[in-house]
This record gives sequence, C-alpha cells and structure tokens, in this order.
Amino acid sequence: MIDISFKINGKTVNPRSIGDELEKAVLTEIGDSVKKSLRSVSCPTHHQQPKVVIQGQNLSNLSFEISGCCDELIKKATSKLE
Repeated sequence: MIDISFKINGKTVNPRSIGDELEKAVLTEIGDSVKKSLRSVSCPTHHQQPKVVIQGQNLSNLSFEISGCCDELIKKATSKLE
C-alpha cells in the first residue's frame, strides 16, 4: 500500500478531518490521484512501494516529496507523477 500523508502549513493533516469541505475534497482527490498514478510502482529489488508527503503552506502551493527504499524506486515514482 502506498503511504501518502499531507502537511499543510507545517502540520500533518488528515483530509477526512478537515472542516472545510472544499479543502477536504481537493486533498482527497489529490491523494486518490497520486495513489492511482503510483499503484503499479514498486521496487523490483526490495518489493517496497514509495512514500509520498504532499505539503505546502496552503492548497495553492503544494509540492510532493517522494521517498523509498532506494533511488531506483524514487526515480520510478517521480517519473509517474511528472
């Protein structure tokens, strides 16, 4: 399973717990889209999937930080999200 987390304005947030319905919908859609894009990505050597942190000060300036067991996995995941 792909591990996706969100950090907005420096705080880890759960999209389902956000009170603002628009923000909740946007973050949920982004998370679902990332999972769909990366569902087939895994490391052929270590059999791991990437971890993604989606972060930013607000919804208009989000960035993706991808980590994993090795550089090959990170490169594969990055290319899928570009």
